[in-house]
Amino acid sequence: MNALREDKINYANIGLMLITAVLAYFYPFETFLLAYAYLGPLHYLTEISWLHDRNYYAKGKYDFIVLLLVGILLSYAAFAKDFGVSVEVYDYFVKMNLFDKLLVFALFSAVLFALVKNLIVKIVAILFLYVFVSGWLSPDNATSNAESTTVFALTSLVPTLIHVYVFTGLFMLFGSLKTRSVSGMWQMVGFVTVPLLLVFALPVDPKVPISEFGKNAHYAKGDGFYATNISIMDHFNLINDPVYTNADFVSFVKKKDFKDANAQYNFITKENLNGLVDSLSKIPNKAYLIKKQPLNPNFQVDNILLLFSKEGMLDEYQMKPIPAKLFTGFSLEKYASIVYNSTIGIMLMRFIAFAYLYHYLNWFSKTEVIRWHQVPKLRFAAVILLWVVASVFYAYDYSLGLSLLFFLSFSHVLLEFPLNIISIVGIGKESMAIMKNGFKAPSAE
Repeated sequence: MNALREDKINYANIGLMLITAVLAYFYPFETFLLAYAYLGPLHYLTEISWLHDRNYYAKGKYDFIVLLLVGILLSYAAFAKDFGVSVEVYDYFVKMNLFDKLLVFALFSAVLFALVKNLIVKIVAILFLYVFVSGWLSPDNATSNAESTTVFALTSLVPTLIHVYVFTGLFMLFGSLKTRSVSGMWQMVGFVTVPLLLVFALPVDPKVPISEFGKNAHYAKGDGFYATNISIMDHFNLINDPVYTNADFVSFVKKKDFKDANAQYNFITKENLNGLVDSLSKIPNKAYLIKKQPLNPNFQVDNILLLFSKEGMLDEYQMKPIPAKLFTGFSLEKYASIVYNSTIGIMLMRFIAFAYLYHYLNWFSKTEVIRWHQVPKLRFAAVILLWVVASVFYAYDYSLGLSLLFFLSFSHVLLEFPLNIISIVGIGKESMAIMKNGFKAPSAE
């Protein structure tokens, strides 16, 4: 591609950033949800097709199979949970922390796939790598890992915000450095400054209502991105005011659903609770979680949280603030004011909306650069057909769309890992060359 055409695309992308920022400013939740549902699947399908023709940027012909198998395993476990098929598989994944282990294992393995060609070296290294990851992310280390920002970033942010924003930025930067594109560097300036202005400089009105579609799709029957927003705000201590009080706990366990839960799990009964109200009121300032119990089938979430069990008070969170992320699920109404109508909640959602929508627009705007459309006609037709089907699922039921498209969305993240590594290494090499020779086109060297 000639430099003039490349400049036009780069400057057009700055325009797309501004358009994305405007949409994210006025409709942060709706912008993200619509982009994810209707642009996301087309991006997954076209990118996987593009990566396949480039051997997924791996040194070995079959390296990608490891990443694909991880995607299949994680998707099957998620499918088991969402549709009640082989639920024991999902329970085992949770018990052994396999969701986190396999994701981190895939990311670290991608370094080998992108940089190492020798098969024996890769096999030996992968075995040691899995032993290391299994020990590091063992359930025995759950308490310490829960406080680790490194673990949180690897397990929660890599497949979400790091993928759509950081890795996208690295890919763009690598391309700009490789071609010594001035317009590409201006594009990077916009990529950093536009979301900063969007999140921190523009005013926030917490009273602006979110649409019913926004709330319903964002929560998606407990399977949506509501938990992601909560976990990010909780991990980085962005929620300052106590959300749950002792009265909230008393109110929750007095609900009629609690009697059904007790029948299955032998919790303390509603009648037994009456004598404990005085002791609950003596716990100062915030409510404190004492035990985390399994789910009653009547609930649409993974866990219910209670102060007391039949055995009495337990020590896990006694006199400690309750991590907000543990409330995800039955706390929809209580947390709605923070997620949907607080300054920090809206600021976070603006960034998420910008990151995701621009991630997709950047991909589609650079068709002539990336050439993802140059594939056999039959494959292209299959991609369009699958995209239409995916869009129908999302239009019919957002939660169903998330469940059925999980394999596609998650696998495309995994299969892109070697390219992410190549981009990081490439940035280092090009930066060294620029420091040595100056910012001039390679052809002039």
